[in-house]
Amino acid sequence: MSIPDAGEQRAAVETATETAQAVPAAPAPAEDALDTHEAVIEETEHEVVLQRTVRYGRVLIGGAVLGAIVAMLACLLFPVPEDAEYTMAQAVGISAIIGGAIGLGIAGLFSIVLGFLAKRGSGVGVAIQRDVR
Repeated sequence: MSIPDAGEQRAAVETATETAQAVPAAPAPAEDALDTHEAVIEETEHEVVLQRTVRYGRVLIGGAVLGAIVAMLACLLFPVPEDAEYTMAQAVGISAIIGGAIGLGIAGLFSIVLGFLAKRGSGVGVAIQRDVR
């Protein structure tokens, strides 16, 4: 494929311009020809129940992470004896797993309580549905 030089490009532009000038413009539509259809809006009211809810996944993940962090920090406060059969990293790891499990359990109970409290705050509202035709 060859690249056109400046002369070929100029000739192509002039041909396109002559073609565009030779074609007559389409006449503008008359005002009477336009459809003057007015929109019909139908409104329907529905009674809906508004109910708050707890995002259980976020609460559970937050509790597990928080429990793991607290357990790791607590483990770092106690020194490992020199004759122990485990290292500090192993102690921090196992305490993170246990702390995460405890945090997950506490967060589960907390989210259940929050769920019951959120159901108390439910109410009734009116939703308006509009159909445009």
